[in-house]
Amino acid sequence: MNQLDEKSKKLIEDNFKLINSVVNFMTLKYHGIVDRDDLVEFGIVGLIDAAVKYDPSKNDNFKKYAVTRIKGSILDEIRKLDYLTRNAREASNKLEKTYMYLEQKLGRMPDDAETAEELGISSDELNDMLYKIRGASFISDMDFAGMPKTSVETLEAVESAEPSAVDSLIDSEKGEILKKCIDTLDDIEKNVLMMYYYEELTLKNIGKILNLTESRICQIHSKAILKLKARLNSYANQ
Repeated sequence: MNQLDEKSKKLIEDNFKLINSVVNFMTLKYHGIVDRDDLVEFGIVGLIDAAVKYDPSKNDNFKKYAVTRIKGSILDEIRKLDYLTRNAREASNKLEKTYMYLEQKLGRMPDDAETAEELGISSDELNDMLYKIRGASFISDMDFAGMPKTSVETLEAVESAEPSAVDSLIDSEKGEILKKCIDTLDDIEKNVLMMYYYEELTLKNIGKILNLTESRICQIHSKAILKLKARLNSYANQ
């Protein structure tokens, strides 16, 4: 790593709160798998790396650059931990395919009872599965494969917590597709996504507002994201 000079130290000091912004977003994905303190520690490494390597002649937006580095640092360390088991990945893929199949069969997204029946499990077992796969339940650009590409990032915009980036998401082609898919979700699923990604509330606070446990909010989030991924795949195949 290059020398940490006064300019780099100033960038770190002025932008330290970015770590919490990124960690708050990523806590949901790794809740119960990686301690929040560890995520913060990984994020600090990313911010230092960003401050040292930042070149304003190549990138005039340090915050956006730093968010990318912070997130990258966290993800690099989590990959080393192999946080998601093979069984969880398989369960996530199975659920996503089930949602796709039932949507095509029913002409709408299935409810929990219909999903559990198709899987041959109880509703409690379905909820347990949704909680266990929370680390696999996120949307990436890969879920837009086969759709018209744009230069605008998708959920990266939300992760950055930059209002201008969120506006770009909403105005983007992918954003329009995503909004259409969100409209297929149940009201409670929409509310959880909106409160977490746009109002930036914590899982605990969302649970208090909806009078649900934090683990239940995790389950609802997993279900909503898997439904979105299934709907995006169906959209791409139309």
